[in-house]
Amino acid sequence: MKKFWAALALFSAALFGFNAASAATVDMTDPYKMVTEVAASTFDKIKANKDKMSDATFRKDLVRTDLMPYVDTRYTGFKVMGTNLKSISKEDRDAFCDVFAEYIVASFADALALYNNQELVLPDYKSVSADATQVNVKFLIREQGKQDLELIFKLRKNSKTGEWRAFDMVAEGISLLTSKENELSPLIRERGIKAVIDLIDQHNKSGSSAPLVEQKK
Repeated sequence: MKKFWAALALFSAALFGFNAASAATVDMTDPYKMVTEVAASTFDKIKANKDKMSDATFRKDLVRTDLMPYVDTRYTGFKVMGTNLKSISKEDRDAFCDVFAEYIVASFADALALYNNQELVLPDYKSVSADATQVNVKFLIREQGKQDLELIFKLRKNSKTGEWRAFDMVAEGISLLTSKENELSPLIRERGIKAVIDLIDQHNKSGSSAPLVEQKK
């Protein structure tokens, strides 16, 4: 599990190139080009702020401004609501997606604290057919004296804009999305969506980064 979070840290670091300036020059309609171009030019920002990485507030601000706009939080939020989705109103769906997006900020921010100059091995470029809606891009994480770690970056194309955004990451066979589904879907079934929205909102405001399930009564 520690390797999973280290992989997430490197993944987060790579995506920190997705700021407003780079978004203007990176082709977000080509998933491989987008990911590889961004990942190849991002580590300077992390290294330049290495002395600030112990500050949780700084890390969260980085995640909110430089990462979250390029994660498909609405799709992931809907996946987490799962079979409960049909019985949930549009208003509550929107409210859940909002608090869920802030909830996963803490996961990325905590993971970022584990980044320790590992090397990200970029994938070979592959063209993606025009009718593709999802694609997996595989990276390797290399650290001296350790076995390479496979990191699969999952992207989804927005049917309206044609832009690709991240919705999941899998490392060591562990899916970040699935882990959040397993954590939150049972709570929604047991307590109802409104109660879970309030619970996540309170959790976010507390500043805690512990999984919500650890606070179940």
